[in-house]
Amino acid sequence: MMDILDWESAEWLESVQKWTNQSLTEHGLEPIGNLERVSGWALGLILKQKTDAGFYYFKSTAFLPLFSNESQVCASLSKLLPKFVPEVLNVSQDNQWMITNDFGGSLPEDTDKTIWANAFEVFALFQIKSINHLNELKLNGCLNRPIANIPAQLNELLNNATITQCLPNEIEANRDNIILSVTKAIKALEKFQMPNTLVHGDLHIENIAISNGKYLFFDWSDSCISHPFIDGTYIFRMPEGEEKQNIVKAYLTQWIHLADFETLLKAWHQAELVCYAHQAITYGSMKKALSEAQMQTLEQAFFNAFNRLISTV
Repeated sequence: MMDILDWESAEWLESVQKWTNQSLTEHGLEPIGNLERVSGWALGLILKQKTDAGFYYFKSTAFLPLFSNESQVCASLSKLLPKFVPEVLNVSQDNQWMITNDFGGSLPEDTDKTIWANAFEVFALFQIKSINHLNELKLNGCLNRPIANIPAQLNELLNNATITQCLPNEIEANRDNIILSVTKAIKALEKFQMPNTLVHGDLHIENIAISNGKYLFFDWSDSCISHPFIDGTYIFRMPEGEEKQNIVKAYLTQWIHLADFETLLKAWHQAELVCYAHQAITYGSMKKALSEAQMQTLEQAFFNAFNRLISTV
């Protein structure tokens, strides 16, 4: 795994600049000046490059056990389902680097909930269309994370001192009950026989953009093939009320060819605990793989993932 400190080294930045310039030139674009930092942390680094045709964006993603090869996945999605994702100009799969066009940036956190509903309606259609491309996505860097594997993965984490020593005693004390509850929830969810689809893994409004009137979904490092409702984590956590109901309805209505709405709604509610377990495993794997310094900006998200899990059991 590339250490985040390498992202700051002159040698690494020089190699990135050279690759970016070459990629842009091959596409008839003239780089102007040098790459500029947009954001960066232990999970990835984003830079932007000015050209004679506007800005293009470079991203490098960390090598982590439960991260897909984002560059490879995005390149595949850009070809297979281009209306749903930013255009990918070039990738270096071995380095997990990619260059995308300027798609206008993310929607703000306080975006009107009507936009959330519209976006999740489109995302459901995206997931449904992805079903025909799952094998190709798996061959192109997208991890397969079936929910049937969650109990064993969770058990391994909750028996790992590196993980449990950082969590409230309540979690370790209730380990067996947590795993049993998650196992029951998975078996109940599997009875609805929903197809596996492409899953974003961190789907919230700030990973969505609107470009030329289309919703685009980006930041695919957590992507995988799994149960589609795994992507409900941010909706599950919303306060109950009409706005939340409208988002859920907009999303679930796209699956009406599989079951009636009431049945879909039951499956949706059954998926909440499974969703939190999936996310806890993701953050637990980061905790095991990253250094203490690298985890500093992720500690709260790590705690939140496990606290949501225990509070839902």
